[in-house]
Amino acid sequence: MELLNEIINCEDKDVKKIIDVAIEKANNSSNKIEILGFENGFLKNTFFKGFIPLDTRVRYESYGVETYSMQTTDFFYKFALFIKENNINNGYSFICGLEKFINSYFGFFKANIREEIFNDIAFKTTKTDEEYFAALEKNEIGYLKGKNAAMCTERTALAQQILSIFGFEVYYCIGCIKVGEQIEPHAFNIVKRKNDYAILDYTVPAIRYDNNGLAKDYYPFIGILSEETLKRIINNQESIKLNNYYYVTGNQKAIINGSRSYVIGSYEMDNKKSNSKH
Repeated sequence: MELLNEIINCEDKDVKKIIDVAIEKANNSSNKIEILGFENGFLKNTFFKGFIPLDTRVRYESYGVETYSMQTTDFFYKFALFIKENNINNGYSFICGLEKFINSYFGFFKANIREEIFNDIAFKTTKTDEEYFAALEKNEIGYLKGKNAAMCTERTALAQQILSIFGFEVYYCIGCIKVGEQIEPHAFNIVKRKNDYAILDYTVPAIRYDNNGLAKDYYPFIGILSEETLKRIINNQESIKLNNYYYVTGNQKAIINGSRSYVIGSYEMDNKKSNSKH
């Protein structure tokens, strides 16, 4: 957490210089990969460790032409200032505060459609079909900033970049989720803790409600995994069922009754062997 301490103790005017150095270091040492997500209609590279290279493209639909790169870097500077403004000084407050930051950066999803945003930008900045399709290959994740359109792949990618640049061992995962009886494609993070791992979900969070039943606070879903369980779900596409997960308020854990299941590398859940982890 050297970078965290450096940001905490620096003056605001020095944030950009510090973050620029960290971005260059992370990008130069990253595992080079051309694409995350789909290729030729099939899931590809569904489990990726560390900083996503800035020129990597994320393809979030099986046959769609829309992709985006990770070239956007403004959120690194904004999050560094967020750290200072919110007195984030340890790993726990960092992970929980990231939920609030992602919501403020992207807005809440489903109000707009990301494909329409990408297509509209390309349409307005080009004159020919050739230029239009070339422009779609220049989309960046940052084009969705404040658009209320970013979904799980973008939220997970943003979390991946921020967590990794600040020294967390973190993995970008693509698969599916089951909450109640609803199953849908999904992206999420897994982070290494001291003695185990945890699924972090910044898209389907744990929610605290007020007395009127309205959502009051959002916290990242945190589901604990053993190293043995992690290896099984990676190697065998086994689903993992997590019971009694929790959110954090202040320094207190609040247990939530219920369960959800995750699987990596597949959009199927029912036909997979399920392992429970309490």
